[in-house]
Amino acid sequence: MDMHPKARELLTGPNIGNLGYYGLDGHPRVLPVWFNLAGDDIEIASPPDAYKCRALRRDPRAVLTVSTPQAPYHVVSVSGRVDIEVLPEPRRIEYVSDLAHRYLGAEGGDAYLAKWIRGGHPGPGDLLRLPIERLRYTDVSGG
Repeated sequence: MDMHPKARELLTGPNIGNLGYYGLDGHPRVLPVWFNLAGDDIEIASPPDAYKCRALRRDPRAVLTVSTPQAPYHVVSVSGRVDIEVLPEPRRIEYVSDLAHRYLGAEGGDAYLAKWIRGGHPGPGDLLRLPIERLRYTDVSGG
């Protein structure tokens, strides 16, 4: 997919995403998430059968937005329909380790993983895969 370089930068940097979806009660929800851009998909790891997974199985429509925290302001949003697959424990550990180090650096990532892994066996999880059906990049910096 052709993508503005700044949009790609936002989607590949250690930026917190905001995942929007419809809750089980039908009301919109927004949840901050770590994510990974994999080809034309956004990937988000989750504990197994978490609320967001149950809601997205019922209604898979979702949007992820990412923005710069200060000026110059740039915003990217991607939307599509989420597919959820089981993330086996070995792959889940590898995936979460990669994200933790990307977002928190070597030392912070190691500290996060030491708490998260809980004795070495966090079990399987879910992987939310959001194929990018629509992408919108906006430069709201005024420049």
